[in-house]
Parts: sequence; C-alpha cells; structure tokens
Amino acid sequence: MSFKENLKKKISIDSLTGTAVRSVGTPGMSHKVDKNAVRELLSLSPFIMEKRRDLELYFLEVEGGTGEILVLDNELPLYTHTTVDDVTLRRSPELKEMISIRNIIKILNDSDILLHKGRETLRHIQQRALELLDLRYEEADIEQLADEGLEALAGANSDQVIEILDLFVEIIGCEPVPVEFAVNDYEMMFGACERKVEGGQLFNWVVMYNEKSNELKLVRQNLIAGNKVSQDLIRGIAQGEISPHAEGFGLFRFLVGEALKNKGPTIH
Repeated sequence: MSFKENLKKKISIDSLTGTAVRSVGTPGMSHKVDKNAVRELLSLSPFIMEKRRDLELYFLEVEGGTGEILVLDNELPLYTHTTVDDVTLRRSPELKEMISIRNIIKILNDSDILLHKGRETLRHIQQRALELLDLRYEEADIEQLADEGLEALAGANSDQVIEILDLFVEIIGCEPVPVEFAVNDYEMMFGACERKVEGGQLFNWVVMYNEKSNELKLVRQNLIAGNKVSQDLIRGIAQGEISPHAEGFGLFRFLVGEALKNKGPTIH
C-alpha cells in the first residue's frame, strides 16, 4: 500500500475514533455507543469478529489462543490475557455453567482480565489499527502529492484538491483557523498554529481554499485570532484586494517545504 493510501487510512481511523469517542456517555449516565462507527474502526484494525451466543466479540490473538477481546456493547469492555470461551462464560453464562462456584466468581468479577472500558478501549483500538500502517515517507512521496494537487487545481476538481490539502494538514500538523478568520466561500482554511499569544491563537501562516471559485491562496504572515489587522489582511486577500503571498504552484511548493521540515520522516 502506498504512503498516500496509508495516510488516508490513518485519517479514517482517527475520524472514526473521534466519532465513537463522542458517543460514549459519562459514567453513570444512560447512553448508546455509536456501534456502527466502532465496527468500522474495528474493520481497520487487526481484531477479528466472532459471534458467541448473544455476544458480538472482537478477538486479537497475542499468544497461544489468548489475547485481547472486545465486547461490543455500550460499556465497551476490553479484556486481556484471556480466551473467547472465558469471556463468553463471564458475559453470557448458561444455567449449567453457573453451578460451579469457580464460574460464579468469574461471572461476578472480571477485574482480573479487564484492561479498558469506554473511551480508553477506543483509544486502544485506534492504536492497534495505526500499528498496521507504514507512515514513513520520502521526499518523492510528498512531491507526488503536490503534483496531484496541482493537477486537481488545474482541472478545477475541488474534491481532489481538498483531499490533497487534507493530507498535507495531516503531514504538517496544521489546525483549522478559528471562526474569527472565516471568510465567505473559503470553507477550508488551515495553518501552523502556536498557542503562545495571550488572548488568542497565533498562526504563522494560513492556507485558504475557495471551493466555488477554485482559488487557493497563502497568507504567509503571523496572524492573531481576534486581531483586526490580521482579520482585515485575510479578508483583503480572500476578496482579491491584496495579493496573496503564493498561489497554485508556489503554494504547493511551500507545503512541500513545510512537510519536509518534519523530523522522521514519519507521521505519528
């Protein structure tokens, strides 16, 4: 699988994890986990689904038939150093199995095998899924992304432009701009953010893409959220009253340079 495909899969894993995490309620509160999101996340992980009785289990073998087992329910318990049979007994016992005192002790207390619950379980699955991906990259990988972005921009293929920009956001570690920087029709705006300015975020630069007009522009100047001068500069560039610091080819060359500044070369 190519670096690009691995990176797209990482973005999907992170997005599905976020969706599932947001569906987990607070302790003591009734809630329903987004099981579809969890299933999609698990499909990108090394866990294998196995149905036992009324349970939907996901098993990751670690050693000799034992390993990690997730029970897909609203609590999302994740067990470790155990077997599918053991978890089935504890979570869905039959009457004949409850005759044994040893089994009853297991059924009443799972602390000996419980690893995580809820959000912690989801973060663990996310990490297991990411471990499958090779996110190392070379300069040629980044150059290829830039070439694809330029081709998409030249063809006014906004979906493809956005996809390539999303990949650069992931590689560089950018953040979306705050609402104070919002400009009509520029739905995708991101940049390199520092959180060192009292009272607001400081962006070292901002990329802005207008999907409707297919305009891609760079503001290469320190910008402070809530600062009128910064906001006027962004609006002026967006509306064509002020020349951007780069567009098209020059902007993608800038993104390539920023991506290759990262140590690694890999993505965490």
